[in-house]
Amino acid sequence: MSQFAAELIAEPQAISALTDRVATFLAGCGVDARAAHHMALVLDELLTNVATHSEGPEAPVSVNLTVAPDRVSAEVVDQGGMFDPRTAPVPDLSGGVAERPIGGLGLLLVQKVTQSLNYERAGNRNKTTFSISRASNHEA
Repeated sequence: MSQFAAELIAEPQAISALTDRVATFLAGCGVDARAAHHMALVLDELLTNVATHSEGPEAPVSVNLTVAPDRVSAEVVDQGGMFDPRTAPVPDLSGGVAERPIGGLGLLLVQKVTQSLNYERAGNRNKTTFSISRASNHEA
């Protein structure tokens, strides 16, 4: 198993740099493009939510990844306000794109592309863990 660890302040440039580093790391581990893309997408969404909604935007966020033969798992720990991404309201998708309010689709996408998604609050920290399944050898 390969591991990746980083700490950052959740701001747009740092989030972009981290997702680039993650993509390079996952490619080096032989992770398929779909799983690598989904991992970057989920990390971007979770970290952007920390940047947007955090009570302490200057507090560092830690990101840890583990690459296993069948999945890539991640842990994001931040010091923002309590927020469980699994309980985000489901956006109303009944209207046309032009009629819908902006936003709200990112966490729905997170829930759709993750194999597992868990959350816990420990003290003043949010700990969100998730995994993305990798393509099996016969699919790659």
